[in-house]
Order: sequence, then C-alpha cells, then structure tokens
Amino acid sequence: MNTSVFESLDNNNDFDLDGCHLATAEETASWLLDDGPVLKTTWTVYDRQFPDGQRELCVTKSTRIRQTGPLPMPKRAKRGESEKREENDEDSAKRAKQAVRLRCKAISADRMITLSYREDVRDPERLKRDYDAFRRKMGKHKQFHYVAAVEVQEGYKKGNLQAVEGRESFHIHVAVHGRQCYHLLKSVWLSIVGKGMGYAHVRNPNDFLKGCPRGAKKSNKGLEHLIAGYLSKYITKDQDRHELNKKRYWTSRGIVVPEKNYYQLPYGFTESEAYAYILELAAGHNNHGMVFFSNQALGVCWVATGPIT
Repeated sequence: MNTSVFESLDNNNDFDLDGCHLATAEETASWLLDDGPVLKTTWTVYDRQFPDGQRELCVTKSTRIRQTGPLPMPKRAKRGESEKREENDEDSAKRAKQAVRLRCKAISADRMITLSYREDVRDPERLKRDYDAFRRKMGKHKQFHYVAAVEVQEGYKKGNLQAVEGRESFHIHVAVHGRQCYHLLKSVWLSIVGKGMGYAHVRNPNDFLKGCPRGAKKSNKGLEHLIAGYLSKYITKDQDRHELNKKRYWTSRGIVVPEKNYYQLPYGFTESEAYAYILELAAGHNNHGMVFFSNQALGVCWVATGPIT
C-alpha cells in the first residue's frame, strides 16, 4: 500500500498548488455556493517517530483553493487585546498540551513524581521557586531530564473528604525516565519545604492503566507513552492562572523532539481510505499499546503507538 501511495503522489496530483492556499471553514462554506475559486479536498499525513520506537501518525483533511491576485492581510491586535482572547487561550493550551506530550515521549518518560505540600499552597511564585530549587539539587546527583506540570486541586479540610469551596492547593507532577531513588527525592524535597511539610511520591506505568486487561498490567512494557497523555491533561486554558508570558509547564534543557514528516495522499482518497492508511502504517510498525482518536467533523484521525521493546 505504501508503494502505491508514494508512486501516485507524483502521478495523480494534477492540481497545481502554485497560487493556492488553505481555505478557512468560512471560505469553503461561502465558495461552495457560487462559482468562485476552484476547490479541491486533500488528505495530509503527519508522521513523527521517537528514538525508542514510539510513533505518532495523523491524517487531516483540508480544502485547497486557487485564487488570483494578492490575499488580504489579516489585522493583528496587540498582545492580550484580541477580541478572540478566549479562543486564543484555548489554542495556546492545546499547543502546550502537545508540547508536554511530545517532550514526555522524547525522554521516554516512564515514571511520575508527585511533589506536594502538607499545607495548602496557593502562591504560584513560591511553587516555581521551590521546584527550581528541587530540580537544581536533583541535577547535582544525576542527570535529571523532566517535564513538569502543575495540578490545581480542590482543597480539603483535615479529616473531611468533601471539597471546600474557594479552597485550592497546588502540587507538581513530574514525568521522568527510569527508576528513581525515593529516599533521595523525599530528602531533597523536604530540605526545601521543611521537614514534615511535604510529600514526594513516585508512580510507575501500572498506576495509569486502570481499565486495561490484567495481562497488560503485569508487563507495562510498551505502555509508558500513556504517561504523556496523563501529564498533558493538567494543562489548563484558565486565564486567571496563566497570564501573558507565563509558561504552562516546565521542562529541562536539551530535550530534542523529533521533527515530523508530512506528505499528501493522492487526490481521490476517501475519508475511510485515509484513516485505514495510517492505521495500517501504525499496525505494521508496532500495535502494542496503540491509542486511537478520530473526529469526522474535524476531518482528523490520530494514532499513537508505544515504544518498541
């Protein structure tokens, strides 16, 4: 199947893309009703492979148009003053989620460290200072590659299992690779927050496999990539917690995320054929721990596989 696709990329793509651009949803809806620019639907495949064998494949639908003359330049608002602030914040959160997921996979993260406080800490500046001190001290003992995100949790009164309205507390989730020395983690964290004033926990992939078959839990090999999705869910689009120029996550330096390769499928591919194509690619690569997502309305299908062991 792969050979026929690549051969036809040159032979069947007879629609000249010179002078074309991707159409917006509004343009497509408007121009389909009249004799406007030429429209043509295309399917583009995005393929990203990680050093440990993890792979992400995605196929997306887009509409290309042919139009003569210059395209209108969009008006740009000043940073923070856009009328689409809420929409922009949502897009920013999506980009941050993707960055967290990709960096977790790039370091082959297979453990999750959770750093928390005994008291309710609501000061983000203190949280950042404490974590900066933690990762610096850990870096003196070992190479410490990490991807960290903050969870905002409803506060609880001591001895009371019901959440208290308006009461919140922060703690940090840190994705890392390899077995961790629990006593070292605990010692370093308590040296920062004070003896008896904090907690440090380490979880392995089995803790993230709720609902998986019993056999999968016995051997977590190939399922480490689930941690990437788990950590990314803590990225929020809440404007009150993420002011302009404030990062939504923290990551160590030197993490290299592989570039994605992309190419266009031949014209005439149907949606089912496009989806089947990347599923076949993924299954032929490594179908262990495969994660699948599709949305017909958006015209997108995404597949991820675990590392090759």
